[in-house]
Amino acid sequence: MTISIAFIGFGEAGQHISRGLRGANSGPIRCYDILFDKGGEGAERIRSRAQEIGVTACATQAEAVKGASVVFAAVTASSANAAASATAPALVAGQYYVDINSCSPAVKRQNATVVDKAGARFVESAVMESVPPHGHKVPMLLAGAHSAALVELLKPLGMRVEAVGETVGQASSVKLLRSILIKGLESLMLESLYVASNLGVADRVLASIQETYPQMDWQKTADYLVGRTAQHGVRREAEMREAARMLRDVGFEPIMAEAIANRIGWCAKTLAGHKWESTPKAAEVFKALDTRVAKRPAA
Repeated sequence: MTISIAFIGFGEAGQHISRGLRGANSGPIRCYDILFDKGGEGAERIRSRAQEIGVTACATQAEAVKGASVVFAAVTASSANAAASATAPALVAGQYYVDINSCSPAVKRQNATVVDKAGARFVESAVMESVPPHGHKVPMLLAGAHSAALVELLKPLGMRVEAVGETVGQASSVKLLRSILIKGLESLMLESLYVASNLGVADRVLASIQETYPQMDWQKTADYLVGRTAQHGVRREAEMREAARMLRDVGFEPIMAEAIANRIGWCAKTLAGHKWESTPKAAEVFKALDTRVAKRPAA
């Protein structure tokens, strides 16, 4: 089955999903990224990656979405509303606008209103696992009036999509509540093991956890979670701010969500500008932090 696809935002998620879709013979894929407006090394890197994958890089949102059956919005949580507002004027009736950003249900509903006014079909998507290992087969939950129809369109391409309801916000609620647990473990690992590393007892701490919970490989888990936090801290902090916003919207004080966002944000700010060739191990992250932290981190 071939359908024309567009990506608004062409970072890690867009690149990995589009690579998988190209392998599934999806049809033509175009992309636009806000970095194209700024030029420079970042824009050239994304254009080069698009060319390598077989995706056409476009100068504007309008050029990217023209004729596309499905438009995936894959930007940061903080940019999701701006992306919807900037893209909506170029959308036409019948097109699907799939918001895969890690936003609160309230932001998803705002974006839906913007897209619906353009006559297009808004569907919210919650990406439930890390994209790179899965590519276009990463599990996604969909919600909205057109979610069931979109499932039928995307499943033949090998995408693992499931409609969870017709109300926008249902999918993102599941995603963000899960993220409090997952990102919470990331921030706990970061805080505990970084200080343990400074005190020379990291191996002891991990060995103790391993004995208590032998079902998991805790060294491997720490390397993966701390490494991903170091690579994508800015995006993860923004996601946790959205989780906190969601909790406030339902009248629940986001004590843990805010704390998680603060710790991940501390890591992101401390490592700002650091370049990683690949996902680093925990010890590499701690070494990089040591070069930028004059003293042990405050709680």
